[in-house]
Amino acid sequence: MKNKYYILPTIIGTTLALGLILGRQLANIYIPKPPPPLPVVIDDTIPQSPYMEKLGKLMDYIEEDYVDKVNADSIVDLTINSILRKLDPHSTYIAKNDIQEVAETMSGKFVGVGISFYVYRDTIAVIKTIEDSDAQKKGIRFGDRILMAGKDTLYKKHLSTEKIKNILKGEMESRVDLTIYRKNKDSIFTVPIQRKFIPIKSVDCYYKVNDTLGYIRMNRFAETTTEEFTNALKALDKEGINSLILDLRNNSGGFFNVGIQIADEFLRKNKMIVFTKNNRKETEETYATDGGLFENRPIFVLVNENSASASEIVAGALQDNDRGVIVGRRTFGKGLVQSEMPLPDGSAVRLTTARYYTPTGRSIQKPYAYVQQRRSVPIDNATVPDSLKFKTPKGKIVYGGGGIYPDVFVPIDMKPESYLVNELLSSGLTSFFLFEYLDKHPALNNKPYKNYFINEYKIPKEMLTAFAKFLRDRRISINFAKNGKDITKHLKANLGEIWFNENVAGMIRNQGDLYIEECLHYLKPPKHTSTTKKKHKKNY
Repeated sequence: MKNKYYILPTIIGTTLALGLILGRQLANIYIPKPPPPLPVVIDDTIPQSPYMEKLGKLMDYIEEDYVDKVNADSIVDLTINSILRKLDPHSTYIAKNDIQEVAETMSGKFVGVGISFYVYRDTIAVIKTIEDSDAQKKGIRFGDRILMAGKDTLYKKHLSTEKIKNILKGEMESRVDLTIYRKNKDSIFTVPIQRKFIPIKSVDCYYKVNDTLGYIRMNRFAETTTEEFTNALKALDKEGINSLILDLRNNSGGFFNVGIQIADEFLRKNKMIVFTKNNRKETEETYATDGGLFENRPIFVLVNENSASASEIVAGALQDNDRGVIVGRRTFGKGLVQSEMPLPDGSAVRLTTARYYTPTGRSIQKPYAYVQQRRSVPIDNATVPDSLKFKTPKGKIVYGGGGIYPDVFVPIDMKPESYLVNELLSSGLTSFFLFEYLDKHPALNNKPYKNYFINEYKIPKEMLTAFAKFLRDRRISINFAKNGKDITKHLKANLGEIWFNENVAGMIRNQGDLYIEECLHYLKPPKHTSTTKKKHKKNY
């Protein structure tokens, strides 16, 4: 993928509107600190720390005597990053310029006009409008080009994504007039849009797998996650589900307390969820409260090697309380808690301030030297030290020392071609192809009925042929005969998102998913024959 032809031009312009950049590498589990106290007068006769004095003198030498002029701020940032890297892999520095974007990501909302777009050639092309946004209510639709926002010209300017976001964002309830070109009507018109809070969703999708089994996929743990999850679960409950799949694959975490809130929905009162220890050996224990939404019904949690921090709190709490079934691969292994601390220039650090432990006392922190190792490897019971083996109240053996090992293991597909195809199709390639294809074939935008689309719609041969050419033009080789099923599934899922919503896309994307198949198998009643062996010890 390092070849220049693999750097897809589709992805360069791809962005979700107005700040939907999640910055997941910064989504470590953390507890935000309150703002610093008001400045006080410091007696400068008090001697400075020798460490600070040493660093200050070095900076003076660089600023006054170094042969070239240097940016002092960049040196300080580099120094901070270097110091944090020496501490642990999860303490991070957030530059002043990134603070707002990171805050929006973790708050789960921002103020904007409510569109998702591509920077396509020299214009801003609308992919879709955000549900309940003013842009949706005013009729902005797929394929519209935004020529101007107020007095700011947006076409033929080759503006950066950051610049576009800054133009389209604004104060809550403020108004911006968008000048729109609608290609299929060959018309230009102006739409007044009121900026409002736009959600950055934590819950990607939810739907019924069958008559009784629900599914919720969560991508991170932000301020709005508990509310989003509760709304999704209540909606599924009204539809009659009696068991649930919570998909935390590739969920890298977020707020510590939100992970606790999600786990609390599945555990009975007074069951321990997690406990922490700080450098003063102080321990803080957290227990489940009364009235969880799903305390007594079967729950499956899907995890993989990219499920981290708050995802691991949920999985660990359920596993250690003999509650639910953890399905998938060994999780990332992040057992540290960060606290966000402001710095004087408006930047911040997320500093590791505690370790957390699962209810049985496990630390699931991966050794620092292996934090970057993502591949999931089954545990060899014979080589695991006794100190890393723990027992749940019902006697199940669980392991510490690096991640949550699932109850039901799903091996990774190690075939290089299958891995490459799925990575490629998930990269945004299919989305951009469909945008171009539908833009050139507007008649296809007469979408079918939703149920027909989900159950019967087939990707047209003409579309598959065009996609094959699209790939060849970029010197990307995929065997359509061998991978046709995956290719058509990804195309249909992305088409479902454009035409309908994320729930339809998720439903199609998960067809044939091995993790979900394991859950379905687990729910099947055993056959009552003397020769039948139970594949899994059932424990919800």
